[in-house]
Amino acid sequence: MPKSQRKIAARTRALYTGEAYEAARAGIARDHSAGLDACLPEQREFRALLALGFFNQGVDYSTPAGWHMSTLSAYTITASPRFERLVLITDVPDNVAPYLLPRPNSLSRLPGLRLKERRGNGTYIARHLPTNAQLVITRNPTGRPTGARNNPYRDFFTTSTPLSPDEREQLTRVPDISKDAQRLLAGVFCRISVTDPRGKWAIGNWFYDPLDRPGRLDSARQYGGGRKLHGSGNDWELLWNSYPYPDDLAAAMTDPIVGVPGAKVLSSSNHLVITLGSATLSLRSRHT
Repeated sequence: MPKSQRKIAARTRALYTGEAYEAARAGIARDHSAGLDACLPEQREFRALLALGFFNQGVDYSTPAGWHMSTLSAYTITASPRFERLVLITDVPDNVAPYLLPRPNSLSRLPGLRLKERRGNGTYIARHLPTNAQLVITRNPTGRPTGARNNPYRDFFTTSTPLSPDEREQLTRVPDISKDAQRLLAGVFCRISVTDPRGKWAIGNWFYDPLDRPGRLDSARQYGGGRKLHGSGNDWELLWNSYPYPDDLAAAMTDPIVGVPGAKVLSSSNHLVITLGSATLSLRSRHT
């Protein structure tokens, strides 16, 4: 019975995430829930940092906007979170990796992320030195790192390269994030590619509407769109002016199957608020 429950849970998760069945099954939690948020504490902290980099765009380089990760919205990425690692599945791993992995004489990317090895036809295995979290970037639909080890196309910093003084300074500028807030921020990042199989909501990698609903946004596909994620402690705010629709994001975060466990949505006069424990994430978009 447990095995069949895991199979059913994996098939259901795949309907929402777009993962291959094998990838979805690898992320199912022990209680047979979808498992998008079931992870090691270091993974939760790491994913919250990814959210800061991904959801900040602009010229204020004293913030995570200076990590230049918002351009990842130009690519279709399927997030496949597992308990002990985060897997990003994409057709273009060689294009995605340079926006995450630092290298000499380049824009910073995610401070402290290091390449452990490159394998096969475009699989990158990385470790984040400050949190010790694992990240895999691959085109393999199952998310498994396969193939022989080979040299990357660029001279990324490897796990033998310690944190640079500049990276240390960038990380000291990251505001304190409470554990509940980490769960919220990590949850938003891990849902960048989810879609309701019933066609009620979709996230679309933050640059388009997979459901192609008429009469909503009249702008062309955009990446970034002036995004900003800021706050400290328990109180955070996410601002943006492109896709997804705020109610779609709120639905994804509180869905009974793939939502963040315990997350709730509150409505105010001009925006939505997602709560989890003592943490809040306000959603403010020009498109409501």
